[in-house]
Amino acid sequence: MSVKSTLDRFALNSGLSANLEKTEIYFGGVSAPVKQLILEKSSFVEGSFPFRYLGAPLNTSRNTADMYSGLLSKIMSAIQHWSVNLLTYAGKIQLLNSVIFGLHSYWCSSSLLPKLVVNQINKLCRNFFWSSDNRHRHVFKSWSSMCLPRHEGGFDIREILAWNKALLAKLIWNIDHRNDGVWVNWIHSYYLHRTSIWDVLPSGTHSDSFRSILKVRDLCIAALGDVQTAQFWLRSCTIHGRFSVSHAYELFRSHGAPLPWAHVLHGKSITPSHGLISTLAAQHKLPTIDLLSLRGIHIVNRCSLSKTHNETHRHLFFKCPFSNIVWCTLLSWMKLPQRSYDLITELYWTHRRGSRKHWKTIWYRGSLSAAVYYIWAERNIRIFEGKERAPDQIVKTIKYVVAIRCLALASNSNYDVVVDSLNS
Repeated sequence: MSVKSTLDRFALNSGLSANLEKTEIYFGGVSAPVKQLILEKSSFVEGSFPFRYLGAPLNTSRNTADMYSGLLSKIMSAIQHWSVNLLTYAGKIQLLNSVIFGLHSYWCSSSLLPKLVVNQINKLCRNFFWSSDNRHRHVFKSWSSMCLPRHEGGFDIREILAWNKALLAKLIWNIDHRNDGVWVNWIHSYYLHRTSIWDVLPSGTHSDSFRSILKVRDLCIAALGDVQTAQFWLRSCTIHGRFSVSHAYELFRSHGAPLPWAHVLHGKSITPSHGLISTLAAQHKLPTIDLLSLRGIHIVNRCSLSKTHNETHRHLFFKCPFSNIVWCTLLSWMKLPQRSYDLITELYWTHRRGSRKHWKTIWYRGSLSAAVYYIWAERNIRIFEGKERAPDQIVKTIKYVVAIRCLALASNSNYDVVVDSLNS
């Protein structure tokens, strides 16, 4: 009963004593007589598995999906709180990448989340993005594609399962490098006696956390070809002596084909909401009437802007007479020749001009993304509010928004030139 005597000495010297009604003791591999003796001597309450430590479940057996109900409840509570606010798509992504990511990241750092839990979290996040609540709505872009980086057509939302594996790869790195720590020393003395993390075989005596670590180890070896390559990759994830989880994440995340024009719609020159809506428009993922009809929502397919043509992405951006007037007026403002390109053609035209940081490139990119954003906004206002604005009113709004951003990014040396060009 050295633990009990130590607690008593600590209480004597500090004045802080254990609450016997709340302090629990857990047993494993202890006979009934010994267990009873310990309970009598300590006056502690016997606890049962699983229990929670810092919110995460601890268990002697494999963690089940039911044990993660607390995590799911926290995520649902956060989403329900946000649903009362009018959030943009960009604002929702910011919340998903900060608050929701923070909620599940701690749970991901100890063992692999069950697939059922991962799927439920993804479902909650997907429904929140498309409908601002937990109700299912028609989805026009898959969640897996939304988790891709921006240069691959995604929105840089972290993929939960991939991040989970990357965090466990850090534990492999800690064990392999024998970083100072009680847990690492315990792993080496209890599980890795006379062997290494790369050679030990899974066993029924291993904890759920250690089995998860070995599973990620095997995934690394399978993905990279052999143990030596996996060891080299693990070392390559080290930056200034510390393991980079973000670097490891690249191995486990889903990968898509790079989009040549993706950089046109992202960067400091682009308002996040404008870039996101423009990306959806370029990928034909906005809920236009033609796509809604394919999902069983039958509405008279008539463009609310031109009132003569069917509504499609290609028509709205910028084949529609209304949107073409808006875009051609902006081209004249930027001293560029007027043309009747659609959005994709405009994006490739911009891509071929290169990724120059000249302020006129910033001007053009900002105007293009703002045009798509405000044309889509005008379409929604006409459908849902019954209000209409003339093209020159929309152009005026776009000019103001773009001018503010260009001036904010202008350097002292060319500030006057930027002002003169924007006012011309």
